[in-house]
Parts: sequence; structure tokens; C-alpha cells
Amino acid sequence: MRGIVRRRWAALVVAIVSIMTYANTLANGFAVDDDYIIRTNTRVHSLADQASIWLTPWWPTYGEQLGLYRPLTIFSFAVQWAVGDGSPWVFHLVNVLLHAGVAVLALLLLRRFVSTNAALAGALLFAVHPVHTEVVANVVGQAELIAAAAVLGACVVFAGRTGIRLRPREAAIITGLYALGLLAKEGAVVLPALLVVLDIAQRRLRLSRRSLRHWMRAVAPPLGLLLVVFVAYFALRTHVLGSATGEDAAPWLSFLRGEARVYSALRIWPEYARLLFFPVDLSADYSPAVLLPANSFEPMVVLGALMLGTVVALALALPFRPIAGLPAAWFLIAVLPVSNLVIPIGVLMAERVLYLPSVAVSILAAVVWSRLALTVPEHRQRPVLAVAAAVLVLLAVRSFVRNPDWRDSNAYYAALLRDHPESYRAQWGVAAQRLAQGDLEGARVHMEFAHRLWPHDPQQLSELGLLYMWLRDYAAAVPLLERARELSAMLPRTWSTLAWANLGARRWTAALEAADGAERLGMAPPEAQAVRAQAYEGLGQWSDAREAWQSVVSTSEGNTFTYWSAYARTLARLGERDPALAAADSAHALAPESEAERMSRLRSAIERGCFTVDAADCADPLHDWWVVTSSRGLEAPVPSAARADSADTT
Repeated sequence: MRGIVRRRWAALVVAIVSIMTYANTLANGFAVDDDYIIRTNTRVHSLADQASIWLTPWWPTYGEQLGLYRPLTIFSFAVQWAVGDGSPWVFHLVNVLLHAGVAVLALLLLRRFVSTNAALAGALLFAVHPVHTEVVANVVGQAELIAAAAVLGACVVFAGRTGIRLRPREAAIITGLYALGLLAKEGAVVLPALLVVLDIAQRRLRLSRRSLRHWMRAVAPPLGLLLVVFVAYFALRTHVLGSATGEDAAPWLSFLRGEARVYSALRIWPEYARLLFFPVDLSADYSPAVLLPANSFEPMVVLGALMLGTVVALALALPFRPIAGLPAAWFLIAVLPVSNLVIPIGVLMAERVLYLPSVAVSILAAVVWSRLALTVPEHRQRPVLAVAAAVLVLLAVRSFVRNPDWRDSNAYYAALLRDHPESYRAQWGVAAQRLAQGDLEGARVHMEFAHRLWPHDPQQLSELGLLYMWLRDYAAAVPLLERARELSAMLPRTWSTLAWANLGARRWTAALEAADGAERLGMAPPEAQAVRAQAYEGLGQWSDAREAWQSVVSTSEGNTFTYWSAYARTLARLGERDPALAAADSAHALAPESEAERMSRLRSAIERGCFTVDAADCADPLHDWWVVTSSRGLEAPVPSAARADSADTT
């Protein structure tokens, strides 16, 4: 009885420490990916359309290409939005409680292998580890939390069964948790392998033909249900995404394709060790140049390969040294899907991908604590306990202090700039702040710095090109946009911006080609026709320009004063005076008060014949409209650096 009470107290301590460590996240709002997945995602704002929740990709845009499918997490967000009317603290409260629950599950799992005290030490380390801050403090980390809770919950049930056989209830619970984990985040796919590892560690499965045959008869049928769940999930995922993995998990990280992906994946293994065992230098983002990719067997790649080999060797020792092999086997299995070794994921490295793998560190800590309890004399255990407590306090403080870094997107980029100014995403984020303040020149400085740090991100190239457009430096904009198109042909904004840039650079034929590509990727037909109309004007094909403008203004989207103005000017150039005046009147009727005087001058210029081929040179009232768009300019080039850094596929 005393042992049961003691275990309950241990669980309560772990839960309380977890909650206290992350209590200040309740003051956070939505940051970076939260804005795209929750704050502006209409699927999350209503529970009425369940099909849009369960049968659509994770990302609202480029979802099929990026290959992410996490409907349970989206559903969870929709419920929380309904409960709290969109208040961020509700989402953060759920994250904190989920993390506390996962830490308690880690305690229960560890208790199957070591004493309660040792299990408590390992679970407390998991509860306060600073590498978990991103998962808990950023709302979208809830996908990681739900998946980890499902996996650990299934492991606790599996490891806690009596004997080898699974009772029907236990099999049903494990199967259900596996389904929930997969629907929350793809990383839960590792559960079956972890269950096998647990049985080897508990000596239920040994390296003998007799033991394997006995184990297969007892466990294979219920574990076969997991295969059924996986096949069903895989079929549903493929149906929603149109493919198994999407077109490209990281179009902005070209080095994660080909053999460079393996070199870069190996280069990250020393970072795993540093973050898990010495979490001092942490970062909200690990994109270049915080970490740089590898293209050959450089020293860090060799070190990573040696570390991977060591972990594999320790994992293979599991049947002979269960306690020593369990941490290595757990980490190896849990980290492989998110390591870029098996499949490319959307990031080079991120702290969030270590959430489930970090249970291995808790297992190791519990094992070490158990050994110390047996080998250290009782009179020397107090100093050891004091040191351990001090380490846990320092780690908890480190996490607590980091939590506000995810208060909002500005805080996120400020923290990234503070910790790693060499990050191109940090400079990109500062550019976003400058643009929000209307400081185009300041934004240019930071965007160009980001470009020098990492010139291979098509989204950043596209937005720098758009910024040059605003600064009317078309010669600089066009090559950047063409490079962005080469790196990723699936970004509609790149194509549309390139079309406008070609107009500004007087590259008429290239503008027509870009307009065709942009329209194929979703550019509104009136906007594409507006590009074509101006390109035709540049080529002197006035009749084609007239037809293009006519198709623009005949649509509701094209019914704007800018388009009617350009149409009127083209008609006037063709000598069609009366239709041109009618178009100018339409433009005047739609124009805001600030443009009324310009529209009057346009009508006067048409009446005087200023635009006819043989007319004397007259001032064009639209001369400062460098290209004609529906709003006299392109959309403000606000960088979206936040989007790309969390598109991990597992």
C-alpha cells in the first residue's frame, strides 16, 4: 500500500513541476506557425464543416505539396477555439496540461524498469528539459504533444500487462491510441517498433527460436491490428494529399534532396547530443546559418556517423544488456523518421522533433540514478541529491525564461535575433517588422543581409524581389524571381510577381510567359489578363491589349478604377474616342476621392486626343503607374519567414 501511495505522490510531483515550469506560457498569444494554422485558418474557427477538418491537409496553402496531414490536431484546435472563442490562453492551457500528462506517462513507463525514485528522477528531467520549450510554448506543438501522449500511453499499457499475452481490452486501447497518434502527427508511426523494444527489454522476447515462436503466437495477432490501422491511415492520407509523402517537404531547403540530405542528416547528430545533454545554446530556429548543411564527409559528418554507429551498436545490445540498450534503441527508433535519414522532412533540425526521442534521456537518467542508489554510500547520497536537484532547477529556470520567446511572432524573431543574429530567418523577421512600420529601406537592408546569409530560399528570394519591385529596381528584382522560380515552381506568388517585374523591366514576352504560369497556379484571370494587356501594349499589339483589358473589366474582380483607367487609355490610343471616354467615366465613378482629380485629367487628355498615335505629346495622367494593378501596386511585401520553418513531415 505504501508503494502505491508513493507512486501516486511521484505522479503528482511530476505533474506539478511540469505545470509550474510552463505556467507563464498562458500569457503567450499566437506566434509564427500559430498564425497560419490557427489564427487565420477558417477550418479551425468552426466545428460545422467536419469534412474540411478531417479531409484536408495540415497547411491551408501548399498542403498537398508539403505532404502534411494532421486532422486530429486540427479538430482539437477547432474545439479549443469554440470553447475559448479564439482566446490563446485556452490553447496554451491545453498544451501545459498535455505536457504534464506526457511527463506522468513517462514516469509510469520508467517505473516498469526502475524504482519509483529513479523513475521520478527521469520523469522530472523530461518535465523541465529546455529542449521541450518550443513544443509546449508554441501552440502548434500540440501535434507533438498529442502524438507523444498516444505513443507513451500505449507503451505504458503494453509494458504493464501481465505475462506475454495482451487482453482484448489492452489490445483495443493500444490500437485506438495508435490511430489517434497517427492522426495527430506522423511521428507516431514508430509505436509498433517501440513496443517490440519494450518486450525485449522486459525479457518477454529473447533471441531464441522458441521464445520468438511463443511471442509471435501471443502478441502477433493483436499487433496485427496496428498494421490494419496503419494501412487505413496510409490510404486516407494518400487520398487527402494525392500522394504518400507530397511533392516536396522542404522546397526552401534544396540541400535536403539527393545525397546532400544524408550528409546534412549525419551532421545533425552531434547537435542532438548537445541539445539533450548540454542545453545551453538553444535557438528558436536552426535554419542556415545557425546550422549549415553538409555536402561531403566533413569532420562533423564523420562525428555524426560515428555517433549514429555507436547508438546502433548499443541498440543491438538490447537483448543482452536491456537497461543499457533501451535508451539507445528508443532514441534510434523515435528519431529516425525526423532525422532526414529515412525521408526528407521540412527542417534541417528543430528542437520539437526531439520531444518523443528525448524520453531516451529520461530512461538513461533513471538508470543512472538507480545505479547511484546502489553504489553510492548512504552518507554520500545527500550531496548527489543536492546536485541533481540543482540541475533540475537550473533546467526548469532555463525553460521558464525561454517560454516568452513564443509570446507572439515579434517576440519570436527578437529572440532569434538575440540568440543567433547569423540566422537568415532572424534577419528576414526583422525585415518584416521594418515593413510593418513602412520602412522600405530598412527592410531592404535586412532582407539583403538574409539573402547573403542564405541565398537558396525561394520564398525569401520571391519576397526580396517583391521588395525591389516596390523600390522600382526591376533589374534587381527579375533575376531573384527567376531564381526563386527555378528553386520551387509551385509558389504562385513568385510567378505573379515575376510577371509584374517583367513588365516593369519592359520584358514583354517574358511577362506573357510568366502570366501564363501564374494563372496555371491560381493567379486570378483578371490579374493575369491585366499583365497580358500591358505586355501587348509594350509589343505594340494594341488590338490584343484592348481585348485583354475588355476581358478584365467585364468581371467583378476587374471592376476597379485602375483597370478601367488603363482600358480607357488603350481605347484612346486606338482612336476609339467615345468608348474611351465611357471607360474613363466608369473609372471616375469607381475611384476614391483622392484619385478624382487624376481621373478628370485622364478624361481631359482623351478629349484632347493626347493618346492617339499622331497626337502631339501630352502629359499622361497615369505616367507614375509603373504597372497597372487593381490597387495601383502589388501587395505589400510582408515577409512570411515564419511559414517555412515548421513544415516538418513527421
